[in-house]
Amino acid sequence: MAEYFKIPFSNQRNYIEIKFSQPTGSTTTSYVAGSDTEIICCVDTSGSMAGSPVHNVCEVLRDIYQRTQKDYRLFTYNTQTDTKRTLKTLFEQKNDLKAEGGTSFACIFNAIKDYLLQNSSSKKASTFIFMTDGQDNEPNGPALKKSIEMLKLVLSGMKSCPPVTFHVIGFGEVNDHFLNQVRTIGTREGLFRYSTQSKELQNNFNDMFEYALNIREFAIKLSNGKTYTVNNVDNETVAFLTQDSDDLTTVTELTLIDDKKEPKKFSLTPKQTVRPIDLLRALNLISPDDEEHVKSIQTQLNTIKITDSKNLMERLEAEQIYKEIDQRMMEYRQLFTQLKMNQVPERVKLQLSALRHDAIFANTQHISGILQGYKDSITLDTWQKIKEQKQEWVDVYSNDDIYEIMRKSPDNILCLGIYVQRDEEAIENPTKGLKLLSLTNTIISYDSFINAMNVAKNDRESQGQFTVLNDLYCVAGTLSGERINAVIPLYINDEHMKRIRILEGIWLGYLYTLDSYGYDKQQEVGLLKLL
Repeated sequence: MAEYFKIPFSNQRNYIEIKFSQPTGSTTTSYVAGSDTEIICCVDTSGSMAGSPVHNVCEVLRDIYQRTQKDYRLFTYNTQTDTKRTLKTLFEQKNDLKAEGGTSFACIFNAIKDYLLQNSSSKKASTFIFMTDGQDNEPNGPALKKSIEMLKLVLSGMKSCPPVTFHVIGFGEVNDHFLNQVRTIGTREGLFRYSTQSKELQNNFNDMFEYALNIREFAIKLSNGKTYTVNNVDNETVAFLTQDSDDLTTVTELTLIDDKKEPKKFSLTPKQTVRPIDLLRALNLISPDDEEHVKSIQTQLNTIKITDSKNLMERLEAEQIYKEIDQRMMEYRQLFTQLKMNQVPERVKLQLSALRHDAIFANTQHISGILQGYKDSITLDTWQKIKEQKQEWVDVYSNDDIYEIMRKSPDNILCLGIYVQRDEEAIENPTKGLKLLSLTNTIISYDSFINAMNVAKNDRESQGQFTVLNDLYCVAGTLSGERINAVIPLYINDEHMKRIRILEGIWLGYLYTLDSYGYDKQQEVGLLKLL
């Protein structure tokens, strides 16, 4: 099924969404992109990477190997390139990579060129994750210029081969123009991440690997002859925006060709009911050109009523996308303001380039919150133990398991849904104002619970009286008839328990007062009496 609608916040552009059918045994849903992709990490090991930067890179690459159990290649370079390493050899060695010497991009580009020539008959796509923290020793020298020309020459002869992609991770004092040149040098454009702190390198590598393992490329041809190329990580839906001049009123069909070169035809019809989630998904694909464009997007964002949907999970998704767009537009405004300066810092250009790819990493949540320092201290061995619990502990609302919950956010916990009776006395006298009515079988994260309760509150428009809220202000549990208006955190492992203790004031405050800021010391005593 393929549907489209004209987006109200752009000239003549249309949003087209193609949904795959999912019959039993469908190859579409079982497709694993990473099995057809060779990933090569190219890591800068010059002297400026010594210490925390190279340690963080080594830690995340070891973690990636431990998670995937795939022996991806690892090219390291300074003034020379070592192409003999793999993620497995790095995982098995005790020490980190040695960082010393200067930086020669010519040597790594020559190594990449040689690799492509040696594997020119490969049926797999090649993805290079190119990481650097500096500039070439001779940025205008003949060696670098020649190496780029030779690499481009080899790539020009690979247009009909599986795609070659360069994803770029910049760190510290790097050059925006050069890194964007690297990002676009392949037969398929890559993505860009930038950070100024070494600890962010781990998130950047994880983001890039997740994308590289799941990316699929689709060629889409409309019945009017127009063609589009869409990169996608969703195995169920492909969505994109048309150009300003495309009129779809006479277009009734499209053909989608996947990266297996298998064509499939879809009828194309106007979408009869455009929901808030549709508008947000379309808006999420727009990258602003200047500050005025940002203001226009923010204006349109404010017109979208995310509470209109009757589907709870759709509302939660809409709220998440809304927040991401709003945050991203604020960052755009700040950067565009700085671009008005006479001498624009290179850092601003780098941040703007990276921000243009942020929407693509929407599934990778920004790591922030009050537990960031603690989260960073969890060892890889401990993460592995938590991962072993993932099948047993899953949030029924978001479908995130305990490992994903603790990885994605430093201030989210997994809880058991309960149903309580709250009296007004709960605010002034916590030991007497709360009564446990029932336990449920529902495992739910604190974030999912708060989001669901906010939706319930908006639905009911309650006046704040606890007696009314007991009956109306609640959400459905796993089993039929279960109602939840409070949660109790679960002991799952020691690290999760540490979170619970640090966040105690937040979840206790909400339990007693329906306000995360309503904490009182007496609530701890009241909790013992409640249970």
